[in-house]
Amino acid sequence: MLIEFSVANFRSFRELQTLRMQTAPIKSKLRSLDESNAITLKGNMSLLKSKFIFGANASGKSNLVSALRTFIHLIQHSFGNPQTLNNLYSPFRLDDQSPKEPTFFQLIFHLEGQTYRYGFEVNDKEVVSEWLFSKTEKGYESYLFKREFNFIEVNKRTFKEAVRLVSADFSPQPIYRPNALFLPVVSILNGEIAGKILNYINNYGIYYPTYGEELPLKLAMLTILDEGNRTQVAEMLKGADTGISGLRLYKVNKEFTNSGDEQNELADKEHGYTLFAQHKGQNGQTIEFHISEESLGTQKLFWLSPFLFSALKAGGVLVIDEFGSSLHVRLIQMIVNLFHNSDTNPNGAQLIACTHDTHLMDQSMLRRDQIAFVEKNAHGESTLIDLVEIKGIRNDASLEQDYLAGKYGAVPATGVNLFESTSIPQENG
Repeated sequence: MLIEFSVANFRSFRELQTLRMQTAPIKSKLRSLDESNAITLKGNMSLLKSKFIFGANASGKSNLVSALRTFIHLIQHSFGNPQTLNNLYSPFRLDDQSPKEPTFFQLIFHLEGQTYRYGFEVNDKEVVSEWLFSKTEKGYESYLFKREFNFIEVNKRTFKEAVRLVSADFSPQPIYRPNALFLPVVSILNGEIAGKILNYINNYGIYYPTYGEELPLKLAMLTILDEGNRTQVAEMLKGADTGISGLRLYKVNKEFTNSGDEQNELADKEHGYTLFAQHKGQNGQTIEFHISEESLGTQKLFWLSPFLFSALKAGGVLVIDEFGSSLHVRLIQMIVNLFHNSDTNPNGAQLIACTHDTHLMDQSMLRRDQIAFVEKNAHGESTLIDLVEIKGIRNDASLEQDYLAGKYGAVPATGVNLFESTSIPQENG
């Protein structure tokens, strides 16, 4: 489970900002939320099952999601592609100093009874520093390895699998490059701990689909090739009152030959299938529509469903930007409840979502520590703050009303007179 993610000097985040999933020492308006919306691990650590990030357009919400994606991409590709750092380095650019400094990333997470803290600093040419620490349930933290530029110190007691990759003077073996992260190298060479951590981060821990991108659509189509998964997705769409009674696959260019461009885009060309949604006609007959003919909300729910099920099944973290766009408020609540309900979320999956849907600011649905804000100042710097850090908020406060009134900040300034700032003539009277 994710505990914290920190970033500094990345796009609009100049100073260090931290997304925290630990529960705060508060009591909710409804005490049942304190049990349903959080999970307590051994050692009395309590983590939130969901967190929702609000803010004006261009405040930096999407940059927070991009920071997590970049962190993962650097782990996945820095060893195999020497241009990865150059391609992904994206510092704060509105001052003279930040583009000369490294970007900082750090992830703290709980995995198989251990708490790990892994992070690194990179610029466009090299890894400036890298570290991995672990903490037991009793709270003792020890390092597995520490790195400064091209010098790596490995803990021979806690990280034996990496000892052979470092010389006595802490310099790496020739297999290693200054512009590649060390942890993935250890994993590639069958390091057990490194492999476990990388497997969690890359495959079973963090999902960050982006609506409209080709890869998530391919993954959604690939998922429903399995009949059990297809039935599960169909049941979710049916329960969401989309009018869909089932899903059916057709072979492209065989049974399905008259596809238009949009339908072809939503076809799984690699496996040769495309998808139709089944509806009941007025006379009880089954009528089929291609998935591209469904509403945007239905398409988004279809695209999102495999990631929902994967995260819930694996106990992973689902990170969604623009959560709620094209979805009815009741569908949004349904998705949130999937994470808060222990029956549908037995493995402690977490949902992190950037959203404009202020209906979620409801103290009968969320704890105050499940709400955070991103705000950009006059210098173009984004800051992330939790609602619980703002003093004087009562359990019976109308969070949505107060937020829209500007009491918590992170709302757009709308004082511009569009008629005065353009050449559009104003009518008299």
